[in-house]
Amino acid sequence: MTAATHLITVAMPATPSHNSPTAHQRMANLVKVLSEIRGLYIMVYRNGQLLYAGGPTPNDNVNPPSLFVKLLSPTIKPLITRSGGGAIVIYAAPLQEINERWLDIRALLTLGTVLSLFIILILYIGINRILKPLEYLSRALSGFEKGNLHLRLPKFSLKEMNHISDAFNRMGKALQLSIEENQRLATLVKESLDTIISLDHEGKIIFYNPAAEQMFPQLNPDLIGSSFLELEFGEYQQEITAIIENNEAVDNLEIVLSHKAHGTTYLLLSMSPLTNTEEHATGFICTLRDVTEHKQAELAKRQLHESRLLTQHISNVQENERRSLARELHDELGQCLTVIKTDAVLIRNRIQSTDSKIFNSAQAIIDVASHIYDVVHDMLVRLRPTSLDDLGLLLTLQDTISTWQKRQPGINFHLDLIGTLDDLDEEINMTIFRIIQESITNAVRHAECTKIGISVAKNTNKNQLFIDIHDNGKGMEIKDIYSDVDFGILGMRERAQSLNGDFQLRSSPGNGVRVQVRLPL
Repeated sequence: MTAATHLITVAMPATPSHNSPTAHQRMANLVKVLSEIRGLYIMVYRNGQLLYAGGPTPNDNVNPPSLFVKLLSPTIKPLITRSGGGAIVIYAAPLQEINERWLDIRALLTLGTVLSLFIILILYIGINRILKPLEYLSRALSGFEKGNLHLRLPKFSLKEMNHISDAFNRMGKALQLSIEENQRLATLVKESLDTIISLDHEGKIIFYNPAAEQMFPQLNPDLIGSSFLELEFGEYQQEITAIIENNEAVDNLEIVLSHKAHGTTYLLLSMSPLTNTEEHATGFICTLRDVTEHKQAELAKRQLHESRLLTQHISNVQENERRSLARELHDELGQCLTVIKTDAVLIRNRIQSTDSKIFNSAQAIIDVASHIYDVVHDMLVRLRPTSLDDLGLLLTLQDTISTWQKRQPGINFHLDLIGTLDDLDEEINMTIFRIIQESITNAVRHAECTKIGISVAKNTNKNQLFIDIHDNGKGMEIKDIYSDVDFGILGMRERAQSLNGDFQLRSSPGNGVRVQVRLPL
């Protein structure tokens, strides 16, 4: 107000100039501008007459609250200055400034509101982004509680939540694998044919599987919590008691129980102590396996082995008897027949022209002696071919096949010998010969075949001998050779197995018969 007074006083002409409109207009503009800039009501009087007046232009669009106007309105008295017969009256006009401040404040409030809403939105999005993984985590934990261990958390953009997701998924996978493993173990325990009983550290029964009920009919739910020794282990009671008291482990302790109803039962008892993380004993896992059938199988196997040894011994004795008998027939009967035939030839030649009756009798003796000699020769071959001892396996087989070929001209015999076969022992030689002899005899009698192939191969690398006899005959339906009591095939099989070999018979109707034998050397 003071500054405006000084400016107006300086600019006011000393005397009124009614003939200078420019000066008058300049003075009016000055008053108006000062009133607008300074927020004042300015009135200039001269000789009681109002020359100039000005004030702020009112803004009807702005209507600040009255309390706001009251708080900001100044308490300044009007300034009245008199000079040169005139007066300058200036009032404060704060409403324009108050309106501008109200506009500023309203703009700030609007901006603040917008910023607040923006910040709230950002916070909402951020918090929602943070809480969203927690919602996934909550649902997954709820699913775990219901047993849905297959639930997994997705990948999150937040690094920390992604670590939590990975850790949770690993935990879920581990739990799922553990539950599945426990289920498999529970199934194995339930379906196991072995008796499984769980004991506490005092040896009291806390669990048993269905197999235990079959082994111990007295087991029932009422025995849960009872002592394991109530199952009555006879003379083994004290030994089992010591195992439990000393918290020891035992593996395959053989127990023999005798029951009037079931007879003798052989069991294998195994007990393993259970400990916690602090290595304190918490109980035992006890398994019992019924090995009665195994014991019986071992006994049968031992008896079978003894039977095979006896069979082999009988076969060896039989071969020795055959060899002795063959030698006796060859040396004694053969020589006698030769002498008889020689004498008969001499008699026949001497009386050929003198006595026809004696001649005919001598010729008959010669024919009978030759026939007996042929019969004895065949018997010698069936009993034991002397060539096997004198000439070896190779020439004996060739001679045998040649003999069969002469007897059976309608059958084509083929012999294939592979490897060195002259260094085998007597027992293997006889086994090979008897198997081939029996196979050819069966094929000639029953197969109605036109071809018979025989192969004997020695594999030096594997130290094994392979025999293969096959024909193209009518074949047969293979049944149990033991139930069919086919002693020829059974004899071949027993000969092979007595030397720890393997015997295979393959055939089907219309496809011939194949005998395959493998003998270890």
